[in-house]
Amino acid sequence: MESGLRLNPRGSIWKIIDWFYPPNCVACGCDGYAICPKCIDSALPIIDSFCNICGKPVDDLQDCSLCKKSNFQFTYARAAFLYDGAIRTAIKKLKYAHQLGLSELFANFLISVYLRERWEVDLVTAVPLYKKRFASRGFNQSEWIAKPFAKAIGKPFSSGAIQKTIHTTPQVGLNQNERKNNLRNAFSAEPVIVRNKKVLIIDDVMTTGSTFNECASALLKAGASEIYCLSVASTTL
Repeated sequence: MESGLRLNPRGSIWKIIDWFYPPNCVACGCDGYAICPKCIDSALPIIDSFCNICGKPVDDLQDCSLCKKSNFQFTYARAAFLYDGAIRTAIKKLKYAHQLGLSELFANFLISVYLRERWEVDLVTAVPLYKKRFASRGFNQSEWIAKPFAKAIGKPFSSGAIQKTIHTTPQVGLNQNERKNNLRNAFSAEPVIVRNKKVLIIDDVMTTGSTFNECASALLKAGASEIYCLSVASTTL
């Protein structure tokens, strides 16, 4: 990894919190780690045999069933890990148990993917939550990952680049067509912020790519030039 682009696994504020309240691994419970080295080593990184467009693991690099059924508006999407095991547990702990310290660790994972892909972007944003969902949860987990990521790569972060303007039902349990229809026209982007910019969108999990795609569509309509997508994890096809 290039010098100056690595986050500390636990930033200064989290080190202070860890001193008073030592962490336990979210996966196995051992002392001293948010995710212990053994559980990280058991995770499944997506580094070989993935689709060049959507980043999903595939057996045939020339034949991605997801891309065949989709009209993706983003240039490329990538994920650091498969959504399984310790990574799946950790994402749920961040999202539903407010273990916010995991966000910097996830940002670290995404930096490695970003550097590997050698992308060049102008602006970083995160998949937004609808205002009522944000109020009930109290935070946007994707934004917590995106902010330290953007700082580490030296690019501006904007929470106002894209907004979710329509309340939608949760995507869990919906198939690809249902996810696409559920999110149709649910996002809007701010032209003043994104016009002529290469924008990187960050989320926690990519399933069918519908969320990234609808965000990308809104950004392109607002004048963004290219859209790149990064998620901590991705499901299999």
